[in-house]
Amino acid sequence: MTAVLDRPTETGGGGGAAARRAVMRWAWRLFRREWRQQLLVLTLITVAVAATIFGAAIGTNAPLPANGGFGSANTLVNLPGSDPRLAADVAAIRAHFGPVDVIENQTFATGLVQGAQLRAQNPDGAFGRPMLALVSGHYPHGAGQVAMSGPLASTYRVGIGGIWRSGGRAWRVVGLAENPQNLLDDFALVAPGQLAAPSQVTVLFDSTPLSLATFDFPPGITPLTPQPPGGLSPAFIALAFAVVGLFFIGLVAVAGFTVLAQRRLRSLGMLSSLGATDKNIRLVMVANGAVVGVAGALAGAVIGLAAWIAYAPSFGVSADHRVVWTSLPWWLVVTAMILAVLTATLASRRPARAVAGVPVVAALSGRPVEPREGHDTPRLGLALLALGILLLAFSGGFGGSGSSSNLDAIGGLLATIAGLVLLAPIVIASLEPVARRAPVSARIALRDLARYRARSGAALAATSLAVLIAMFIALLATNRYTDGLDYVGPNLPHDQIIVYTPGNNAGASSARVLPTAKQDAAGRATAASIAAALGTRDVLALQTPVAPTDVALSRVGSAAQDTIDLYAATPALLRHYGIKPGAILPTTAVITSRPGLAGTSNLLLASGNWLSQNPTNIRNIPTPQIQTFASLPSDVSDPNLLVTEYAVRVLRMRVATVAWLIQAPRALTPLQVDSARRVAAAAGLTIETKNSQPSLDQVRNDAAAAGVLVALGVLAMTIGLIRSETAGDLRTLTATGASGRTRRNITGATAGALGLLGALLGTAVAYLAVFAYTWHEVILGEASLFPGPDLLLVLVGLPLLAAAGGWLFAGRQPPAIAHQPLE
Repeated sequence: MTAVLDRPTETGGGGGAAARRAVMRWAWRLFRREWRQQLLVLTLITVAVAATIFGAAIGTNAPLPANGGFGSANTLVNLPGSDPRLAADVAAIRAHFGPVDVIENQTFATGLVQGAQLRAQNPDGAFGRPMLALVSGHYPHGAGQVAMSGPLASTYRVGIGGIWRSGGRAWRVVGLAENPQNLLDDFALVAPGQLAAPSQVTVLFDSTPLSLATFDFPPGITPLTPQPPGGLSPAFIALAFAVVGLFFIGLVAVAGFTVLAQRRLRSLGMLSSLGATDKNIRLVMVANGAVVGVAGALAGAVIGLAAWIAYAPSFGVSADHRVVWTSLPWWLVVTAMILAVLTATLASRRPARAVAGVPVVAALSGRPVEPREGHDTPRLGLALLALGILLLAFSGGFGGSGSSSNLDAIGGLLATIAGLVLLAPIVIASLEPVARRAPVSARIALRDLARYRARSGAALAATSLAVLIAMFIALLATNRYTDGLDYVGPNLPHDQIIVYTPGNNAGASSARVLPTAKQDAAGRATAASIAAALGTRDVLALQTPVAPTDVALSRVGSAAQDTIDLYAATPALLRHYGIKPGAILPTTAVITSRPGLAGTSNLLLASGNWLSQNPTNIRNIPTPQIQTFASLPSDVSDPNLLVTEYAVRVLRMRVATVAWLIQAPRALTPLQVDSARRVAAAAGLTIETKNSQPSLDQVRNDAAAAGVLVALGVLAMTIGLIRSETAGDLRTLTATGASGRTRRNITGATAGALGLLGALLGTAVAYLAVFAYTWHEVILGEASLFPGPDLLLVLVGLPLLAAAGGWLFAGRQPPAIAHQPLE
């Protein structure tokens, strides 16, 4: 009888290696028999490893190659094509550095904001071969032949064998080519020597630091070398997100292995009665966790690699350069697999220790183990949370740069998540006082959550983490999109076109260009022609302050925070948007629809040659008065930042028409856009139409919806595990007369409580983290953390959906009271 009361002590070694092998074989057999019960954890690990490999491959190959534009050379110089000493300069470079590859370029207008180049290049050049690849046809060999990039050929609707006309000359298209290092490179390739007057000549060659230092380049010419991308590598960032994902999975795995240990309790008790030690019992669970981790890691690696191999060719088109599938960080593949095995193994250790401490008689009886008295303290969780907030605050936010700032941000996020996880069981304990005043069904559910914190704490931590990530994305997007000066978002509605005179397209990096009388007349005629083809007369002339003085609205003391996309608040424009001149105060300098701009501090409206290295003729209005009008459009390229007549007088500026806004009666079709482009190109102008930039509401709602769905999935999985572990209690309730509604209420209350606590905890920590990350912008009024409808979706929708789902799917009557079978 003594044999079943207590386990053997550890002093005898537990049977040695033979006993360990036997126990591990038994654990393997149990895994093969019960793999369906462990499918949740197995699937999550598989998905995490596959996503890490796939995401790391995408992140590593997403940036353009550092040597893009250099071919196989390590140095290039750009020489002006009009230089009378061009041939002598090229000969001098060749004599000093050795072989060179000369590429001649001549820019021409296509009618779109982005232009194209007529290029003379030898496809078999010493260094430029990686910059050329033939898609179909053949390269040009003589006069009158041209090979075009695919997008450029599509723009002009010409194929192989067709005639392309440009600059008064006709060319026969003999092939389609591309630049594998940059698929955005739109060019028409001709044979060397076919450009009579190139605007720029690029010379590629190999050099050493010594050879560069001992050569005198022409005045104003600076040699360029490939620059690797700054900051942290995409592989490291992918690894950081993999750690967060596996941490999240580990939380779910703890609950899963806890339930599995309870289900195996009688079997483990029988094993103990046969002489197994505590170490052997722990080894059963830990070995099972390791097997789950290995199986998930192998399956995830196979799926991730297979998905990347299949996707790599099409991803190259999205990444704007050709991608080879073997170009991925193989060290990360191995690291992700090792982390997956460690995650599953560590997640099984806590349940293994708990089940090893159960007395043999209690284990053989199959009764649920009474929870131990908790002595959780919030100190460590609060300390990690505070550390994470401090690291995020010191990272510099959106203005941070360099590896140090990125490391601070990633370290801060990981510390914040760790603090949240450690605080989850403490938050669960707060349900005890609430349970005393709750109805019977809710009282049972809440007390059960508070008593069994090992499983409910992990479930709450996983739910809170899903909410934290969703709200973190939504709040960062809110902060970024509400910067009224550094404005981002959709550029135009689907039913608008803007026609620009040369050099005045939205987002130009230089000052506005005063159009000539000929360009102004061509612009008006072109805009009218495009509008007539679209069936509208709604054409609005957009005027702006232009050269000889530049104008900008800038933020004093903040680098790269100014804008020159200002238009003039002309009477016609105000009338178009329903703004009465009397509504503008006499001293108002700027009117806008951009949210938050009126409250931004340290603003300066200045005119003068401020773009030059030695600003001259500066006039300014410090802290200009700004009025906000909701009737103005809100898209980035629309006229939503307007300089008033008062500011024009004070700054002594002049205005001129630089663009025309056309309002179509309906959304534009691709054919209409192409027709408008052709008309604009013929007049030497450019057009802008709707791009793919999402709106703030889209980003926030998508992030919140994804977070709620992930949280609901976690709740569905963990509630199922929790309720399966307490199936005996449900049978007892049923035997004592509890109805199906009672069982539904218990499960609904369990899911609703976890959903509400997860929403509150995750949202609170997300607000703290984002405020710390962007505190500088928020305090100065440069951006906002104002909550949108996504906050209501999380705080109200998640608990309600969780409670409703738990209530709907929990009414089935449990099987008759029976002993748990031995495996």
